[in-house]
Amino acid sequence: MGVADAYRRKQRVALRGAFSLGVVLSLFALAAAPVAAGAGLHLSGGGTATISQVAFNVTIESGGAASGSFNCLMAGRSAFVLGAFGLEHLMKVEAHPTAASLTGTTVSFSGPGFLIMDGNTKQAVDIKVWANATTQQFQLTVVGVGAMPIEHMLTGHFQLR
Repeated sequence: MGVADAYRRKQRVALRGAFSLGVVLSLFALAAAPVAAGAGLHLSGGGTATISQVAFNVTIESGGAASGSFNCLMAGRSAFVLGAFGLEHLMKVEAHPTAASLTGTTVSFSGPGFLIMDGNTKQAVDIKVWANATTQQFQLTVVGVGAMPIEHMLTGHFQLR
């Protein structure tokens, strides 16, 4: 009976070890879940910025995909910027982000859109934007046209949730 008892004790020790390992691995999996589930963040808001009026509605999806919309209007009070593009009245960028990344509180996104110039010329473009929710700064780059100045929000705000 001594050999049988020793064998059962070894089985219990092995079972406890396997159970403990399972618990530890489960805890690691649970702790890693929020990092892996970083998708589903939403950049939203807008208002008046240094040279434009802007609206963000961008969802950062898993794997770096993005969806939503981005609008930037430069008109009237932005006349000093428009001349550099040979425009007199307005420039509007309307885009639909398809890719995004997040570094701290800065969202970078890109995607296709339209550039509307002086209200009657519309051309397909690709855009890149970065927006920092902490500093309330952003920059729009229209690929093939150029980067706009870094802007600061003056009224309104955008947030990352």
